[in-house]
Amino acid sequence: MKKIPGKASSVLFAVMALTLIAAGCSKKSGSTVEDDNLNKAEKLVIGHSNNYYPIIIAYEKGFFKDELGDTFKVEIPQFTNGPAQNEAVKAGRVDIGNMGELPTIQLWANDTNIQVISYLFDSPDGYSLVANKRSGIQTMADFKGKKIATQFGSNGHKFTLNFMASQGLDANDVLIVNLQRAESIAALKQGLVDATTLIEPTLSRTLNEDSNIIEICTSRDYGGTFNVMFVRTEYARENPQIISRYLKAIKKANDWIAQNADEATHIVVKFMGSNDFEGAKNFLESRNWLVAAGQELIDGLNDTIRFCREQEMITRDDLDAKNLVNDAYVKAAGL
Repeated sequence: MKKIPGKASSVLFAVMALTLIAAGCSKKSGSTVEDDNLNKAEKLVIGHSNNYYPIIIAYEKGFFKDELGDTFKVEIPQFTNGPAQNEAVKAGRVDIGNMGELPTIQLWANDTNIQVISYLFDSPDGYSLVANKRSGIQTMADFKGKKIATQFGSNGHKFTLNFMASQGLDANDVLIVNLQRAESIAALKQGLVDATTLIEPTLSRTLNEDSNIIEICTSRDYGGTFNVMFVRTEYARENPQIISRYLKAIKKANDWIAQNADEATHIVVKFMGSNDFEGAKNFLESRNWLVAAGQELIDGLNDTIRFCREQEMITRDDLDAKNLVNDAYVKAAGL
């Protein structure tokens, strides 16, 4: 095979990358994007939640500027949970969302035109089921007749339902209460509910603050959990290069965090206005941060689609994650 000179190789790769992006957008939108329609945006709004490291680090360390330029505006509004972020996406106030697989599927099932472009993280032990000892719960067998708080439509909700099914419990055996995380912790400590689902950093903080709160199990044996990055299709269609460069900035942030975990945690804690270094560090270390979009991601999302149908969270039977995941941006970014 004849070796291609370096400069020619770079040009060839650039042409191939643009072709991949256009093909990906064509697959989702039904039309091919012409070069003169690319990258019209002057701003990118990236939604995120508590301690989403790579978004915060890419913003604070200048990795977004490295990839998108000094004059391009990047905003990273924080949301308390996936459903709240969903509302902003539907209203067009957020261009790229970062959230759990369950609220992502619900957003798509409700006819919001999005494309999943990568994992944000994978975390088998990402959620924990905790209980108040005063409720009489000591083991997994003690949940019949108890009251569990979780936020409906979240990955914690999925974990709770999977756990109940594993114990042979149904809606008549356990009362599930819809509460925000802060509300559920307060209710648990006060004995208003018997158990709840928590993630870091609130998990470590809650266990340290109250000796009556105990961890019963993690989500590892109940489907695990993962979060994804997705983009509004309308934005992606007009700005595919911006999306691939965004992913490059996230990968750069992930690589930097892996070599500078303590410094990254100090940056994240300061950005969040928190003093919980230990909890934030636990959040970081309990997750595998990766930029990737392939069959494994499609399979994971299809499993969530099946779960949502079984629980009657969605009624559509025409959803297949192969039509949701678009790996063209990862490929164009060389990742």
